[in-house]
Amino acid sequence: MKLGFFKRLIVPGLIFQSTMIGGGYATGRELVEFFLTLGPRSGLLAMLIATLIISLVCSLAFELARRYSLYDYRTFFKKLLGSAWIIFELAFLSLVLLILSVLGAASNEMISAQFELPAMTGSILLMSTIAVLVFWGSNAIMNFLSAWSVLLYVTYGALIIWSALVFGGEIQQNFLTTEQPRVGLSAVQGGIVYAGYNVVTFTSVLFIVRQFSSRSDALWAGALCGPLGMIPGLLLLLAMSAHYPQVNDEALPINFLLGQLQAPSLLIFFQLVIFGTFIETGTAFLHSVNERVSHVFLEHSRKMPRLLRPAISIGFMVVAIFLADAVGIVNLIGQGYTYATYLFLAIVVAPLLTRGVLLLWRNSEPLDG
Repeated sequence: MKLGFFKRLIVPGLIFQSTMIGGGYATGRELVEFFLTLGPRSGLLAMLIATLIISLVCSLAFELARRYSLYDYRTFFKKLLGSAWIIFELAFLSLVLLILSVLGAASNEMISAQFELPAMTGSILLMSTIAVLVFWGSNAIMNFLSAWSVLLYVTYGALIIWSALVFGGEIQQNFLTTEQPRVGLSAVQGGIVYAGYNVVTFTSVLFIVRQFSSRSDALWAGALCGPLGMIPGLLLLLAMSAHYPQVNDEALPINFLLGQLQAPSLLIFFQLVIFGTFIETGTAFLHSVNERVSHVFLEHSRKMPRLLRPAISIGFMVVAIFLADAVGIVNLIGQGYTYATYLFLAIVVAPLLTRGVLLLWRNSEPLDG
C-alpha cells in the first residue's frame, strides 16, 4: 500500500532535521561559528547556500539508495566508493563520536546550570533515553523524531516571534545598519563548509528509503530535507542576530538568548525542548550505526540481538563523554567540525556528484518511474 504524502515526503525531512539539529545548531554555537561570525547579512546568504547543497545531495543520495536498495550506510558507500568505503566508515564513526561529545557537553552545561544538579547528570539522562529508544527500534525512533520535530518547529517559531516582539528593533538594525563584514565569497565558503559535514546526516534516513515507490518520491523527499532541516536554524539565527556581535563569544548562545528574554518559566520549557533535540540527534546517529551492524548479522542469516543495540549506543556515549570533558565544547565545534567538513566534501559530496550521477545514469528508469 502506498503511504500518504506526509510519510513519504515530509517525514524523511523531519528525521533529517532531527538528526542534524543537535550536532548542527541546537546550542546556537554552530550557527555562530559558521554564520554569525560573518555578520548577519552574510550569515543569511551562507545559510541559503547550505540549504541548496543539502537538498541536492539528499535528492541524489535517496534516489541512489532507492534504485540499488541501499538501506544502511555500509551498503550505500560500498556501492558509491567501492573498496574505499572503509574510509567513510572510519570518518563517520569519528563524526558520531564528535557529535555525541558536543551533545554530552551541552547537556551537562544546560541541565546542571538550570537545575543545579551534578555536572554529569545531563550526559547520564541523555545516554539512558537514547538507550531506551534504540532498544525499541526503527518505528519507535521514527515516531519520536517526527513528533519532536513538530514540537521543535512550534517552539522555534515562538522563539523568533518572542524575540521580534522584545528585540525587533535590534534585529532590524543589525541586519540593515550595524557595521559588519561585507557580503562576499566568505558567505559562499561558509555555506559550503556548513553543508559539508551536515549532509552526511542523510545516512541516518536511509532506513526510510524502503517506503519510496518512485524516483519522484526520492527526489522530492531529498529536496525537502534542505529547507526542513534549516528552517529552525534560520529562525534561531534571526533571534540571535539581535545580540550581534556579543553573542559570538558565548559558549552556549541559546542559553544567552533565552536569558536575555527574562522569562524563567519559559526558559525551562525551551531548554527541555532543546534537550529533546539532543536526544533526537544522538538516537538517529546511533540507530544508523546499529542498522549497519544489523545488516552484517543479516548477511550471515542471523538476527541482531536486541540488547546489543543499547549496548553499542551506551559504549559510544561513554567514550564521547570523556572526549567532551577533555577537549571542551567550543574547541569541539570550532576545530572538529571544520576538519570533518573538508573530509566529507571529499568522500561524500564529490563522489555523489560524479560517480553517484553516473550510477544513476547507467541504471536509468523511464521518466515516470
